[in-house]
Amino acid sequence: MLPQRMKKAITDNPKKLANLIDLVNLPSTLRDFVGQSQISRLGCFMRVWSYIKTNNLQDSNNKNVVNCDEKLRSILLGKPQVELAELPALIKLHFPKEPK
Repeated sequence: MLPQRMKKAITDNPKKLANLIDLVNLPSTLRDFVGQSQISRLGCFMRVWSYIKTNNLQDSNNKNVVNCDEKLRSILLGKPQVELAELPALIKLHFPKEPK
């Protein structure tokens, strides 16, 4: 289920949904991390989140912070720690900008 404000944003601008679910050819760093040559932005975010949960990379004191291991650091600009709010923006950097 999507939050109400996201549903409204998607119905107001369906191109936003298309940008999230369209398959994109990945750059080599992200391809190595995800293990696929094509994936949607949403699918990529879900893989990264799954990796974080599986490897217990959330900070034990502050669950809004992710402590990056070497593999995760390779796709998140080499940052040792990342806030959860930053994660989508850092992943989005790997995806080519759509022409208007």
